[in-house]
Amino acid sequence: MRALLLLFVFSAQFGFAQDELLDNVRKNIPLVFKTDTVCFAMFRAFESTDISGNNTLLGYKGAVELGMARHDSNPFKKMSYFSDGKKHLEEAIDKDHDNIELRFLRLTIQVHLPTFLGYSENIESDKAFVQNHLHEAKSEAFKTRVKNFIAHAEEQGKL
Repeated sequence: MRALLLLFVFSAQFGFAQDELLDNVRKNIPLVFKTDTVCFAMFRAFESTDISGNNTLLGYKGAVELGMARHDSNPFKKMSYFSDGKKHLEEAIDKDHDNIELRFLRLTIQVHLPTFLGYSENIESDKAFVQNHLHEAKSEAFKTRVKNFIAHAEEQGKL
């Protein structure tokens, strides 16, 4: 009985930690690419939280690693962060291909990355997927963010 109680408490804490991290990264993901202190803090948060079994968090971990590539001054670390970030984001999408949040995350990243990095092959398919499935999203704030991003990227000629 005691072991069962401990398992329940651990599971609740595990789930709470993942939920808290997901809320935090959703709020801060735009700043990850603009502010190194936010990026480093989010990176540390991912290092200290077990995200196993959560594909959305795996995708955001990849996004944060891609942010680290932007902020690190060491060119070898930049490439390592870029490779790890791309791998984690792609792995998350492979496991949960119909996750609109992950597909939108990849779309925003690929639109903003320099073309010489060669990570832009999913822009058109992700844009089409996100637009075709946006009505399925539960959050009105998310829907608005997606619409605003696509409109702005189209105005800038990036989409």
